[in-house]
Amino acid sequence: MLPRDQRRDDRPATRRALVVFLLAAGFAGAAIVIAPSAVAAEKAKKGKAQKPPSADTGETSPSTVKVVDGVVQPRRPIAQAIPDAIEFLRKADGGYVPGRIEGELAGYFMSAHVNSDGSRVTRRQLSFPARQHAYFIRTFLNYHAYTGEREWLLRARDLADWNLAHSTPATAAYPSLPYSAHQDGKPTGSADQKSIETDKPAFIGMAYLALYESTGDARYLEGARKIAETLAPKQRADGSWPFRVIPEDGTIFEDMGGAPVFFVEFFERLGRHDDKPAWRRAREQAMRLLMARNVEQGQWGTYHEDIRPKEGTHLSAEPMSFTADYLFRHARTRPEYIEMGRRVLRQMEAKLVHTQGHAAAPAPAVAEQVTFAHIMAGHTARYCLALANLFLVTREPEVKRRALSGLNAVTYMQSGAGLFRTHFYDTRQKKEKDPASVNNWYSQHLYTVCHLLECMVAFPEVAPDGEDHILGSSVGLRDVGYGKGSLRYATIAPAEVTMKLGFMPKTVQAGGRSLKQLAKLPAGEQGSGWNFDPKTKVLVIRHDAGEVSVTR
Repeated sequence: MLPRDQRRDDRPATRRALVVFLLAAGFAGAAIVIAPSAVAAEKAKKGKAQKPPSADTGETSPSTVKVVDGVVQPRRPIAQAIPDAIEFLRKADGGYVPGRIEGELAGYFMSAHVNSDGSRVTRRQLSFPARQHAYFIRTFLNYHAYTGEREWLLRARDLADWNLAHSTPATAAYPSLPYSAHQDGKPTGSADQKSIETDKPAFIGMAYLALYESTGDARYLEGARKIAETLAPKQRADGSWPFRVIPEDGTIFEDMGGAPVFFVEFFERLGRHDDKPAWRRAREQAMRLLMARNVEQGQWGTYHEDIRPKEGTHLSAEPMSFTADYLFRHARTRPEYIEMGRRVLRQMEAKLVHTQGHAAAPAPAVAEQVTFAHIMAGHTARYCLALANLFLVTREPEVKRRALSGLNAVTYMQSGAGLFRTHFYDTRQKKEKDPASVNNWYSQHLYTVCHLLECMVAFPEVAPDGEDHILGSSVGLRDVGYGKGSLRYATIAPAEVTMKLGFMPKTVQAGGRSLKQLAKLPAGEQGSGWNFDPKTKVLVIRHDAGEVSVTR
């Protein structure tokens, strides 16, 4: 029999056609009910009773999946799933107090894993700070803007402060870089062994920059600048960096791997606040590498910190989705990026995206790697973020249907305890796994929250009606506050901010001056003003740096 990755599309042609038809057709007002997954159907055939979802087992009931107008419907509203996921996260806080890192830390600081009931893992401590902490900072800043709750800004700052204090020594060949792995109380470990991964500091560098924008604290800008000062001189002629290096002396441990898109976007964002020729040059060379290696050659290689060296043909969903997403976000000014991003997604969809067998089928659900073919909520949500940004530039209905189906699919991956499950479905063994018997990762849990929030800009119908929520912004937001019939924030730079309101705005002020209401915001990012759609209740504001207030 062929290996699994070579028989990804070996299901019967009629079944393939049905799946594509259901997601793409979009009958007006049509509701289609899909039978339980093949696994669930087989269990039912054998007379095995199906357990309801519970906090103990984390199982998702394999009842029928409803498809309306080509969109798989959620098991429960996404707007309800998010706060439950947030409450799950708090369960391992212990004595941690947001805003203080001198005492006990929350479980996600030093452990990548969490028990299925939300309690701390007591076995060996292993974490991947440079990547996962960066992602958590991004999630917490998103949730802070969404709710106005200061707790999440403090949690984001605590993670950044911890990494600033636990980076490579100033005397190292690769100084001032957050560690990609931390094991049993010591830096480095896992498959990195004694090395660090060079792309992951660029990723957390973006988180530092977002915190600088959100707080004005220059320590975060300086932390990002130090990362750049280490990385830029190490870039090679082809635009690449060695993937894994021994930080003390610079010895190359593994040459190829990582995510070039992290370097591209890091140096690009740093240029907003520290515009230097060296940063522009590093960004341009990294972009050429991304185009050549990832888009044209389809080469990716090793990515995860716990994975041993792989060939360039090895595929991982995370860097592929990030790359496609970046290309789609920049396609307004570079329309040729649309096809490039689609090319990346096609390569990913051929091996890692599954529309059959799992409980949310025929929705797309994403496996982590070709060699670790488990469908996970976070990877699915990230893929949908790329689709969401593709939809924003193309407005193609089939892209929207696929993205919404995938976002709704993650609600089937949430346990009764609120956990977005890591090992939702094994595509090789063709079965779901009990979260009480496998590793559950904080990363997959919070990645899901992060991207569900970020997709709301493209799909505001996912956000709750009758409430006030900032859905997205082009720069970090400061001093976010919600009041009855009012909302305020501030930015360090010109910005475009999208929100969904429960009231009709009458006045929008920026820098103490009223902005003009426009029937349509001009194309591009130029000009100031605001537009409110009374049907969707979505307000988009474009303004210069300063304080902004919205009142009814």
